[in-house]
Amino acid sequence: MINQLMCILLPSLISLKTYDKIFGEEKNIRKRIEIYLKYVLFVNLISYAITAYIFKVVEFVYTSRFIVKYLVLSIIVGVLLPIIEKVIKDNVEIGFKVENNEEKD
Repeated sequence: MINQLMCILLPSLISLKTYDKIFGEEKNIRKRIEIYLKYVLFVNLISYAITAYIFKVVEFVYTSRFIVKYLVLSIIVGVLLPIIEKVIKDNVEIGFKVENNEEKD
């Protein structure tokens, strides 16, 4: 049980610290919890997808060997996600233009 929690929660803490170093922003506690939960979701989703679809592991048996491999993979994903987020925020811009086509009398 503790091994499973460690595999799920620890890499997201590393993501949060990486986020703090990259963005350098101090957030209030509510915003930090939101960021942490976002990383819990995406780090585990990506790590699970890589484990299931690339490495073809269909059932997760939390042995010592599996825990080490999954943690290493999750930590790598956890460090890369804030970096990718920073690159996207700096280089991608999305804009919307709303036009009013109604004629006024």
